[in-house]
Amino acid sequence: MMKIDRDVLLTRFKKMDNLIQNLKEIKKKPKDEFLSNYLLHLSTQRALEMCINICIDVGNHILSMNKNGKPETYGDIFTELSKLGLINKELKEILIKMVKFRNLLGHLYMEISNEKIYEILQENLDDFNLFKKEIYSKFKEQLLNEK
Repeated sequence: MMKIDRDVLLTRFKKMDNLIQNLKEIKKKPKDEFLSNYLLHLSTQRALEMCINICIDVGNHILSMNKNGKPETYGDIFTELSKLGLINKELKEILIKMVKFRNLLGHLYMEISNEKIYEILQENLDDFNLFKKEIYSKFKEQLLNEK
């Protein structure tokens, strides 16, 4: 059986849940309001970046706890999780795209349009919950039971 630190995962997933709740509120805004509101752009970008970082942290934690080597890139984390059967191949591809998007947010922020941010907000929030569900299903016993 693979090991995890229950508190590490639960703390991160709780933070992600809070971020997603905030993003769902922003998602309700009409597109024109979103596109004209600088604070909405910034808060959406930061919340998306944090959610992606949480997925990276959780994946990295699982791999390091189980001595599965140190992935060379953040994308490799999800490739390894897929090889271990912890996430499906489709989700692996989605998460690798998220990492690329995160890199754009962090380094090539001038190249990201607010239209693209709005599109991601509208279409991709469920990807985070899908990751959480996959991890929960594989570590259900450890996550649901207190020590």
